[in-house]
Amino acid sequence: MSQRSDTVHRFEDEVFFGLQRRAALFGWMAGLSLVVALCAVGAMVLMLPLKEIRPYVVMVDRQTGESELVVSTRPADLAETDAVRQAELVRYVTERETYDVADNRERIPQVLAASENQAAASLRALWTREAEQYPPAIYGEDSLIRVKVRSVAMLNDATAQVRFTRTLEQPGLQPVVRAFVATVGFAFQPRVERTLEAVWRNPLGFSVTSYRIDAETLDAADGRG
Repeated sequence: MSQRSDTVHRFEDEVFFGLQRRAALFGWMAGLSLVVALCAVGAMVLMLPLKEIRPYVVMVDRQTGESELVVSTRPADLAETDAVRQAELVRYVTERETYDVADNRERIPQVLAASENQAAASLRALWTREAEQYPPAIYGEDSLIRVKVRSVAMLNDATAQVRFTRTLEQPGLQPVVRAFVATVGFAFQPRVERTLEAVWRNPLGFSVTSYRIDAETLDAADGRG
């Protein structure tokens, strides 16, 4: 009877302590799993960029009822690099100095949108029908002016000199090539655009504030500011 009682006690002890060991093992495994999960979440948080919440303004057309997002463009760190500044300057001078009846109506307003202060005023004055140097009155429908930028020199952080040639092509005549230098004041500044197309065209908020060109040869008669 005593032997049977001892056997029963040993069996109960094995069951009890076995349950304790399993509970301790499960608890240790659960704790380890929690630590691993927390580490994984922390790693994901560090890898993912911080989400930026920006308020946007929606403009509603009173006639059609369609809504349109008003998007803001801002200067980026990339705008501080010479390559980006030079690319914007080359594009601006090329588009401003080109004459092509095929796209004058679209191109000139785009150049004006990237102009401010004196640069905008001089461009408006030039492309006014009453202007003495009004390009369509001088070059007509058949002429074409091609622009090729030769160099860009930064005078300071907000001013550059762009050297370029203008090639005038007219039917039945030899092309006329003349050299000019443009002194351009510019800035990268925040803008609020009404269309995504405008943002795509000028995502860094590049703007020309002053603009003047001078002929590099004495026989060039169409230098202007």
